[in-house]
Amino acid sequence: MKQDLFRKTFDQQLLLTGGDIANRDISPNRRIVGEIVFEPMGSGVRVTARDESHRLLWGFVGSKGMLDQVHCPVAVYDTLQDLISQELRKVGSPVPERGDPVTAAESAIKKLEGTVRWLKKSMRVKKVSEATKDRARSIARLASDADRQMNLDAASLKGMKSRTAFMEQDMELG
Repeated sequence: MKQDLFRKTFDQQLLLTGGDIANRDISPNRRIVGEIVFEPMGSGVRVTARDESHRLLWGFVGSKGMLDQVHCPVAVYDTLQDLISQELRKVGSPVPERGDPVTAAESAIKKLEGTVRWLKKSMRVKKVSEATKDRARSIARLASDADRQMNLDAASLKGMKSRTAFMEQDMELG
């Protein structure tokens, strides 16, 4: 006999199906193809959830100290926020509009530029100490990760020149 899985939590559905939900209709629940990535860091492991295109959904830094905790700070990224917004629209929940996408992009870039200025300023010191070196290692990792992620995501944007083509053109213009 088929059990009604509608309006059950995922855990309840799992229990009712004996763990076999791969081919079951669990509507209105929606699963997306994705991956969990563990990336070694200096004093821990960064754990990120990514969708099928490797875009960040959420992530946190796992450390030995957080293993005894149930809750930990989690970063939620735009891709997940967009997916949640879509799901809220489906069930009729109000979703705040994000406004003009060009203005939003310009604002996000301005914030990013401010962050880069702040990071650069934190590296300007009279004397390089061990604390400066530690900060530099962290900033190098953060900046490299952000650059790599932006390049991966931007490479798929339609109508946009590749970074290499842009850099070559930028060098020609002086």
